[in-house]
Amino acid sequence: MAKLNEGVYEKYGVSYKTLTLTDGDFALTVTPEKGGMATSFTKAGDEYLWLRDKNFESTDRPRCGVPILFPNCGKPDGGVHHFNGADYPIENHGLADLLPWQVKSATDEAIELTLTPNGLTKFVYPFEFCLTMRYTLAGGKAGLALTVENKGDKAMPFSVGFHPYFAASKLENVNFDIKAATCSESAKGEQPAAPAQITLTKKDGAAESIRLLTGVKSPMVLTDSGSGHKVTVAFDEAVFGNGVLWQQNAETFVCMEPWNGWANSVNEPGHHEELNPGESKMFAWSITIE
Repeated sequence: MAKLNEGVYEKYGVSYKTLTLTDGDFALTVTPEKGGMATSFTKAGDEYLWLRDKNFESTDRPRCGVPILFPNCGKPDGGVHHFNGADYPIENHGLADLLPWQVKSATDEAIELTLTPNGLTKFVYPFEFCLTMRYTLAGGKAGLALTVENKGDKAMPFSVGFHPYFAASKLENVNFDIKAATCSESAKGEQPAAPAQITLTKKDGAAESIRLLTGVKSPMVLTDSGSGHKVTVAFDEAVFGNGVLWQQNAETFVCMEPWNGWANSVNEPGHHEELNPGESKMFAWSITIE
């Protein structure tokens, strides 16, 4: 049975309240004010997530931990969504990771956070929504479930994804066990079939590497021969059909991400989620560390 502890993240003059679930050697920490995201997942004190500490100094979107992507994954063409004949500017990966979330409940059983519209969200996303993020911990398995509810009086289009940053000793030490239908470096155009062994390698002259996957099978697994870490990302294939692998050469992380849309999906009929008034939908997945 997990136990809940409250704490404070304080560094570089910035302080945030944290909520931590512990179960034996494992601990999962959530920071509600910082995009409602998980900011630490440890085994016997060994950190499996990657945290860009100085990112907490500013209001920039968090590029660390496990950001929540809503209402878009990536940045749409031209940086705008088109709703009812009007253009709405939107940040890369949406708005949920930029805003403080409210604590709905925090117990030994689960941490539940909520996000509802404000003046900023209505300027970039003119819909009445309610997001509920639920975190659980059972041994080395963290459960993450986002429920999206349409509280308005018109259909609400969106995409959902998560952007977990996993600590890596170095990219050359990381091996992936992933099955997918296609694998490419761009979501545009025809998608080539995925190879039997999906890899992520540094590209000459580039600062980062990426693989965009469709028809992804659960789970996605990475192992790091340098640190001894094994991470398993399992998900509901009915709601997460895409996957992303990404890294930056100058940093010690690898992202292994479940998505259900691409950058411009909200603008493309039939390529995004849509809830009618009063409807809700859950997007559940998990991270297991060994």
